[in-house]
Amino acid sequence: MADVINESVALDLMKLIARSEGRRFAPGRSARPIADRQWILRTYAQCLQTVRRPASVDKWLAPTPPVRKNRRP
Repeated sequence: MADVINESVALDLMKLIARSEGRRFAPGRSARPIADRQWILRTYAQCLQTVRRPASVDKWLAPTPPVRKNRRP
């Protein structure tokens, strides 16, 4: 039962990531990039691993660059 829940959460997480990256799952006349087979499989695998082992999330994240504050001279 836990696997079914993990898989469902991973699928929801993948959809959330797709939405946040502006990807779409169906072809159409949109300027947004399509989530192709490779992106879907890779991203779902990453989501599933993250759901099963939350400590592994850092493996998938790139370091965030420091935020620069606008300073006036």
